Amino acid sequence: MLLIWIVNDLRKDLLEIKKVKPTTKKSKEPSYISSIGKVLFADIMISFDNVIGVVAAAKGYFGFMIFGLVLSVVLTGALATYMANYIQRHIWIAYVGLIFILIVGLQLVIGGLVDLEILNINEEFKKYF
Repeated sequence: MLLIWIVNDLRKDLLEIKKVKPTTKKSKEPSYISSIGKVLFADIMISFDNVIGVVAAAKGYFGFMIFGLVLSVVLTGALATYMANYIQRHIWIAYVGLIFILIVGLQLVIGGLVDLEILNINEEFKKYF
């Protein structure tokens, strides 16, 4: 459910990118401590999101999990600014990413419902959840 909520939030952000207007109102400068707190919170949430996404996409294959987590750390740490600028220029990449996250989130929700025996699906399709 968290991944689906994140997809919805990111979708709203993507739709608002073109509607942003420069502010003319003077705003109070944030304090150093509050800035550090916001950065730490964002880093923890991004890390948590990456772990959930990679583990879910790996479907129990340990090698894929390790590869995905290492790749996630490298991409997040080393290439974050470059990738953010590139995605802003090519917005379609962000939508492809959102679709992928949505698919993984739906797989997790449906797989959980099947595991709890709330939802029954055909045996052929269980391999996807």
